[in-house]
Amino acid sequence: IIPGEKEFSARRVEDFIKRETKKILALRAGYYAAQLGVSFRSIALRESSSRWGSCSAGGGLSFCWRLAFAPFAVMDYVVAHEVAHLRHHHHGTAFWQAVETLYPGYEKQENWLKRHGQSVWQWG
Repeated sequence: IIPGEKEFSARRVEDFIKRETKKILALRAGYYAAQLGVSFRSIALRESSSRWGSCSAGGGLSFCWRLAFAPFAVMDYVVAHEVAHLRHHHHGTAFWQAVETLYPGYEKQENWLKRHGQSVWQWG
C-alpha cells in the first residue's frame, strides 16, 4: 500500500487533528501559565477514556486528544484546570480558586463534560 492511497485517509485526518489540537493546547497552556506565573515542561496527547487531562509532578501536561471534538470553551477549561495543577497538586480550595481566577465560570464547562463528554468518542 502506498501512503498516499485512500486506505490511509482516516489516519492522515486523525494525525492532522492531533497536530492542530496539540498546537492549540500548547498556546492556551502558555497563556494560562503566564497568568498564574508558572511554567510547564511538555504537552502530550493521549487516548484516555478516564481523564481529560493530567499534570505530572515534573510539569508535564497531558490531554485526551478527543477534546478536539468538544466545544472550544470546554477544551480551554480543561487546559486552565491542568495549568492550575502546576501550582496546586490537589483539588483543595486554593486549587479551585486558581481555576476560577484563570477561567471564571468554569462550572458550565465542567458540567458540559459530565453531561456530554462521552459524545466526543463517536469520532475517530
